[in-house]
Amino acid sequence: MKITVIGAGNSGLAMAGQLALAGHDVILWNRTEEHIKKIMQTKVIYMEGVIEGKAVLKDATSDLDLALAEPEIVMITPPAFSHRELAIQFRDYLQSEPLIILSPGRTCGAIEFRHYYNQGNNPNRPLIAEAQTVIHTCRKISEDLVHLYAIKNAVYLSGLGIVSNEEIYNKLPPDLKQNFQPADSMIQTSIGNVGMILHCAPLLLNTGRTEDQYSDYLYYHQGITPRIAEYLEAMDRERMQVALALDYEVESTSDWLSRSYQSPGNNLYEKIQNTHAYSEILAPPTLKHRYIYEDIPYGLVPLEALGHMFDIDMSYTSLIIDLGSKLMNENFRESGRNLREVDFVDFFQRLVRKDDADEIF
Repeated sequence: MKITVIGAGNSGLAMAGQLALAGHDVILWNRTEEHIKKIMQTKVIYMEGVIEGKAVLKDATSDLDLALAEPEIVMITPPAFSHRELAIQFRDYLQSEPLIILSPGRTCGAIEFRHYYNQGNNPNRPLIAEAQTVIHTCRKISEDLVHLYAIKNAVYLSGLGIVSNEEIYNKLPPDLKQNFQPADSMIQTSIGNVGMILHCAPLLLNTGRTEDQYSDYLYYHQGITPRIAEYLEAMDRERMQVALALDYEVESTSDWLSRSYQSPGNNLYEKIQNTHAYSEILAPPTLKHRYIYEDIPYGLVPLEALGHMFDIDMSYTSLIIDLGSKLMNENFRESGRNLREVDFVDFFQRLVRKDDADEIF
């Protein structure tokens, strides 16, 4: 298949490498050419870890016109704060109607992407879907080398209701089908976004360790202590209450770990400690990281807004938004997906009622 991967970060390199090794014609696009100069010359990504090999790409480019000329699938891997701008660019450059997958969408990503794409005059109407999370647990070691700790199975995938999620899933090549499964509802991918539970609070609550330039710590196995894990479970209950208010039940983060990594344990802390894929992952060396700048404004902010619409006590979630905003001197509620421009609630309720959700765009 002809597949374009947008973004050359951790998951972008892993996705492009896996697909190229499987024999697909892969084009890797990155906004900043300087970050992919070596790959542009060699067309090679080196993979190590659970997948090893020399992945040869069809091309690597910073030219979006070239990247969007004829793909059958487009995988969008950059952080969620890029989704709006990418949607605006896609309406100028997209020349066909591929399946576009936000990997991941975070909270309400596909809805936002579709909203801004449709504000243009491009006659092409691609299918837009989102993944609940990334399929790769990985780290970019250098410009052209990525280490894969694990590849998740059964990551939920959901579209906007134009075609069924089963049909979207069936458009994937076999080597990606083994990692995804069709969601019952986009609520399962958007409100089912567990990254906002696992990423923001632990990093903020370990600010001193994170900013200590003389030492590292393991993000999951050392940064998430029993008490922090209990706090994450309280945030998680708020997230699940929002889903119930939308007439849908999502799995807990604890259950997600069991499903994605087969992690044993009686609670979230034990399951994190028993997740082998997390055993070597170091914490970010700075708070200026996507765990804060993606997962708060594009995860917790829309979750809190939805919760307040249903009069749900979101105090655990709100505290983390407040702490992140104060520490980083940012108004994340103002800059994030604050639900002011798109009626996300109406969209989700249409999905639950099995209405034509596309009518709202």
